[in-house]
Amino acid sequence: MSVDNPCIFEDTCERCLKADISCAWCTDKLYEMRYRCLNHSQLLEFGCHPDHIYENEPKLHILANSDVHDYVSANSQAIQVQPQRVYLKLVKSHTQRLKLTYRPARNDPLDLYVLMDLTWTMRDDRETLVQLGADLATTLSNLTSNYRLGFGSFADKPEMPMIMPELRENPCAAEHDICEPTYGYRHHLPLTENIQAFVRSVEASKVTGNLDNLEGGLDALMQVLVCSEEIGWKDQARKVIILVTDGFMHFAGDGLLAGITQRNDKKCHLNEHGEYLGSLQYDYPSLEEIYRELLKRKISVIFAVTEKVITTYREMSNLMKEISNVELLKADSSNILELIKKGYGRFIKRTQFSDNSPDFIKLDYETDCGGQFESLRKRNYCNDVRLGDIVEFYINITLMGAPKNGVYVQKIRVEESTLSEVMEIEVEIQKPCPCEEVAEPNHEYGRFQCSDNGYLQCGMCQCEAGWTGTFCNCPTDLVNATTQEAIENLCRPPSNSKFFEDKYPICSNHGECDCGLCYCFPDFDGKYCECPACDIECDPQRADCICGECVCKYGWSGNHCNCEDSSDGCIAPNGEICSGSGTCQCGNCLCEAPYRGRFCEIGSGSENKLCAFYEPCVSCLIEQKTGVNTCENFDEICSSAERHERFTTSFITEEINADIRCLVRLTNSDGMKCDYYFTYQSLGPAENYLLIQLTNCEPINLASVITFISLTTFILGFFVILFIWFCIRIKDAREYARFEDEQNKSVLMESPLYKDPVRRYEVPKELNGKPSNPFL
Repeated sequence: MSVDNPCIFEDTCERCLKADISCAWCTDKLYEMRYRCLNHSQLLEFGCHPDHIYENEPKLHILANSDVHDYVSANSQAIQVQPQRVYLKLVKSHTQRLKLTYRPARNDPLDLYVLMDLTWTMRDDRETLVQLGADLATTLSNLTSNYRLGFGSFADKPEMPMIMPELRENPCAAEHDICEPTYGYRHHLPLTENIQAFVRSVEASKVTGNLDNLEGGLDALMQVLVCSEEIGWKDQARKVIILVTDGFMHFAGDGLLAGITQRNDKKCHLNEHGEYLGSLQYDYPSLEEIYRELLKRKISVIFAVTEKVITTYREMSNLMKEISNVELLKADSSNILELIKKGYGRFIKRTQFSDNSPDFIKLDYETDCGGQFESLRKRNYCNDVRLGDIVEFYINITLMGAPKNGVYVQKIRVEESTLSEVMEIEVEIQKPCPCEEVAEPNHEYGRFQCSDNGYLQCGMCQCEAGWTGTFCNCPTDLVNATTQEAIENLCRPPSNSKFFEDKYPICSNHGECDCGLCYCFPDFDGKYCECPACDIECDPQRADCICGECVCKYGWSGNHCNCEDSSDGCIAPNGEICSGSGTCQCGNCLCEAPYRGRFCEIGSGSENKLCAFYEPCVSCLIEQKTGVNTCENFDEICSSAERHERFTTSFITEEINADIRCLVRLTNSDGMKCDYYFTYQSLGPAENYLLIQLTNCEPINLASVITFISLTTFILGFFVILFIWFCIRIKDAREYARFEDEQNKSVLMESPLYKDPVRRYEVPKELNGKPSNPFL
């Protein structure tokens, strides 16, 4: 324990636990140590009961930790955030670090809702969307095999000054055409996997008109967001709205122009036919209200707009850039498929996390975005994240203060901004010191500990008026300007102290003066804390600690009094101290060069003094074992020279595997020289062990050797002859086969003038079988 310990100077439980995460407070009333704020092990060491130690206990447990994986089918569910549930116990001002892993899944379900401006200027765009129906299916299938489409259209509020009253039934009359009466928003088709149903729905929709170039797109967008059941949004899908228009937007407050004063209530007002019923009742929503609903419902929006209005929509998108995007739409909407592909690609490449932590719990995010940066950066988002890439976010969670409402259990949701992927953190906040809450001013033992001038609270004396000091034993009327110096002088070393020649600091600067008495810091001792504490290696059984110095008792020496003065540990079995080749220091041999070994018995080359000492004993035992001779003087030669303790011996037949091997060469009964090996181990003057290896040393049987060699030669020669004969047979067979093959291939060349001298005649068939004499 050191003066640098951050805990020891804290005098209340609350300040103690704030000082450092390792600090703990002892509330034990029987604890006699002055310092109650130490770490857990120190409090136990100084006698604080374990049940009365209150300490910082930060905890982290992973409750649900399924691995991230892709969607494998339409009915399956991917996991893109890991872990899913975590338990934390937070300690004030202590930061805990949590790793969150994110991996965008392949085949992510997509709910795409096309919200189209169907005012007069967008009539060609509707036809284009109908024509691109088949290509739309191909485009979406390239993005994900798990998609659904929905469709809705909007115009504006059917009221002055958004329309002309006389053109209410046919707002296109000014264009000499007939179209649908103006409407605010119309939901045509819930989200479906049927592409043909989507095409038919777009084809069946009708163009309408309004007066100005400002549309009611935000009115329609709000209904698409809040009418979840009518639209058919799926919780696990990536939800995207593509808003197609060539006009500007009305914002909150513009409804006043039509006499509409009621604020948008952010509720669904669609009838069974998909018509928005609140168009003339509620004002347009504000952009901030749209933004909050997008975040709340995790829906992204792509503004597909023409060039003349794109600047305005980009400014809008910058205010909610994590969930919105702006794409340039051609005049006839012919590039809408490309815009869907680009917009969707940007959404899946961006990830951003947010949380609902209360103001007294701080969450900081750090990430390198899957290796995009060399080191971690403080940010909660990443761009350009490819499908299948793993991105790790490190979340630093810090408890800044206690909850004002007294609720010490909180739930924090860390959410991906566009997905229903959540990590839930169950937070338990460590309560303040329980002993701070209840004081016991009339407790008998507590008043005794505090000199009957105060009471114990959290183990510390709370003094009554007129008293001070650690134990409330110092009257405050003594602590004044005239007597303060005199009280402090009681805590100063005397003038003849050898530790301080010029100055006399209070308690030698190693403690605190309390009513004329020094209370030393840990690692210091003495009346004036002038003595450093002795080293922990200064064993009280071997030495006395006198003002920081280890003074050895009789029979011990060394810096820490850990060396016995006796040389018993250095006496070799042969009776010599360190075999006469070294000196004994602290019970161990310090060898002279070139000697080594426990008793300095091993010299250069093959010299080993203990091998020579043990050799007579080993020779005697081997001769007795092999029957060459009897070992009559066993007790004399097989005992240590100093204590005459007999050696412990054992025989083995396998080879000795040891660093030290001694050799004994003996002559057996047949006159042969035989080598035997042994090794030794000495654990002390009275403990000597010998391990002897017995070898087979007998004369060779010449008749058996000659018979074996002859038989081996005959068998080997027979097999060699058999092998040669077999090779010759194979060679002859190959030569004969080659000869026959050449004969079959040769052609006999005959002269055309040559005639075969051999004539052959055949008996006619008519005469065959008849007698040759006709007269018979």
